[in-house]
Amino acid sequence: MRIAGAQIPVSKDVEQNVKTIKHAIDWATDNECDFLVTPEGSLSGYFPEFNVDATKEALHEIEEYAKNSTLGLCLGTLWAEDEARGSIRRNQIRFYNREGMFIGATNKTHLVLPDETFLGHDLNEGILVHTLIGDSKTGREHLKAVGLICNDMWPHGTKSIVHIATSHDADVLIHSSNGARGNVRDKLYNDWHNAHLRMASHQCCPIITVDNTLHMNGEFYDGPTSSESGVVIDGEYVTKVPRIGTQYFYWDF
Repeated sequence: MRIAGAQIPVSKDVEQNVKTIKHAIDWATDNECDFLVTPEGSLSGYFPEFNVDATKEALHEIEEYAKNSTLGLCLGTLWAEDEARGSIRRNQIRFYNREGMFIGATNKTHLVLPDETFLGHDLNEGILVHTLIGDSKTGREHLKAVGLICNDMWPHGTKSIVHIATSHDADVLIHSSNGARGNVRDKLYNDWHNAHLRMASHQCCPIITVDNTLHMNGEFYDGPTSSESGVVIDGEYVTKVPRIGTQYFYWDF
């Protein structure tokens, strides 16, 4: 199964984000990919006061565009989810198969300050394993995928989602990130992100990870991403893309 990753700018402008994601879909389609992974908040933008109505309209547009391209999606976006308790604001990766059918969503667990108006996923409810099917006619080509959103990848005491994913025999971790960058601690955080991604891939399974190219709030930034985008297998990056600007890549799992 061929999965693409898109290191792309995540702005506050939903219409611009739609154009950016469509370009990524075109690239993934041209390169005969089965699924595309985008960064955290890539459709809505990553800020608490995101436009719920504009995001709903934009999601429908992206769903149809990917469906017409026969491309599955692992789409990072903020979302107002209709649940038993009402409309709940979530930070999600939304999974779609190659026919455009919604498979399910992973909600962010370990929230940070930009998630202050959102509800995090309760690990006591377990984690979701999404089945990604590459060959839509036979269903033979499939992967068991666990989604992690930015901070969810990093260890939090005994509540390690990576270790839980290991117990579920996950084939791949889908990591949509949008980290802080442009401060005096950049090297420290970069080294820590890199070491943990490599160790998690060694202890669990392959990881495909993508980051935003702008500041978290969507403002201009021309420095390196907060973590390296790419595919990590058994402790080593098997892809290599520049840490600056829009970059696409894929890997055949």
